[in-house]
Amino acid sequence: HDRGMMKWGAFATGELTEAQNTFEKEKKDDKKIQALPHHVVLYLLNQSFSNQLQIKVKYQSKNKLNEVYGFVSEFINNQVRVKSTDKIYLISIEQIINIS
Repeated sequence: HDRGMMKWGAFATGELTEAQNTFEKEKKDDKKIQALPHHVVLYLLNQSFSNQLQIKVKYQSKNKLNEVYGFVSEFINNQVRVKSTDKIYLISIEQIINIS
């Protein structure tokens, strides 16, 4: 039994706690959605409109992240009209974060 090891226990616990905190922070950062560049958003909207492909649009509105599934039906100024099965949405292109 080595009594000298007892004094190092506090250091090991501190390092473990720091490693766990770093891991949790990185895990939260992975969940953040990276916004697509503006030209990519326009390209994907245009492809959806041209080929009548259904898309999922994630956009920011009033500090809230919203999702819409539908088809692009029209472009109006800096906005896009997305038709879902139950509703028509008019979304500012600047608010769009991601399209899939």
